[in-house]
Amino acid sequence: MLSKTAKALLLTVLGCGLLWALSAQAQQTTAIESDDHNQVTFMQPVQAGTLMLQPGTYVLQHHTSKGQDFIRFMRVKQSEKLRLTRAYTGWYTDTDLIKVGEAKCQVERLMPKAETTKAMVASEDGKTRITQVRIKGKRGMYTF
Repeated sequence: MLSKTAKALLLTVLGCGLLWALSAQAQQTTAIESDDHNQVTFMQPVQAGTLMLQPGTYVLQHHTSKGQDFIRFMRVKQSEKLRLTRAYTGWYTDTDLIKVGEAKCQVERLMPKAETTKAMVASEDGKTRITQVRIKGKRGMYTF
């Protein structure tokens, strides 16, 4: 039979092990890579810094303003239009970029340029947030 102290110690160790196992499962990180048009698609709402993005397809752009770095999120809106001209009559797809917002980030300079645009997304407690971004052709890793 175990003493009260041994039981308390055993319960503490088991409780810590359970909490550690749950925290390891609570945060899952996945990479979302761009398509052929350098567009990233989010299937559920996702947070970037203080900006909340709705599901959809986005183009990511980096810019600097007054010494601070930002990632600009541009929503891709496509619509079918009819073109009526002498030379051509037919349907075509028109693509518009709509600025949704910007999120402040820190930049870590890397030597090789990114080959694709990629967003690292972490899911924790039912909430999804972007932790890092790489943009095709840029030498930086952008962290929120």
